Amino acid sequence: MGEIPVLEVNGRKLTQTAPILLQLAAQYEKFGAINDEETYELLRWLFWDNQKLSGEMATYRFLRTFTPQSDPAVLAWHLARVKDFLGILEQHLGATPFVACGRLTIADMSMCAYLSYPEDETGIDLTASYPNIAAWLDRLAQVPGWKSPYELLPGKRLQKWVA
Repeated sequence: MGEIPVLEVNGRKLTQTAPILLQLAAQYEKFGAINDEETYELLRWLFWDNQKLSGEMATYRFLRTFTPQSDPAVLAWHLARVKDFLGILEQHLGATPFVACGRLTIADMSMCAYLSYPEDETGIDLTASYPNIAAWLDRLAQVPGWKSPYELLPGKRLQKWVA
């Protein structure tokens, strides 16, 4: 499919974040759904994240930080969408400690990825503007084995065009 992430299992290449996370949750019997209601909730939030929050956040972060001359109108449009989606997540996390099922799940793992990059790349101060999201990210950072994106991603970094 010409994209990342890719997980290779026994010679089979799996793509797309949500199906990979669903596969891993089932394989290891952790962080997945335990009934049909939870399956629906996980799928609902995984699709929302992949289509809306992470999709927009990734585009905005790339254009803002790693593109030498982004169109200000395009950046403003993407930022407005990111803020809309962050507002939805902020409100949701004001009523629950985790995204779905009342506990840590693959929905949290999917959604935290682009929100865990440093502020100098995203241009968004989550602590000041979205305290429920910041508190949720702090909870995730306390999970044994959690690592920030740059602790997990090997290789050379892209040149930053915005400081």
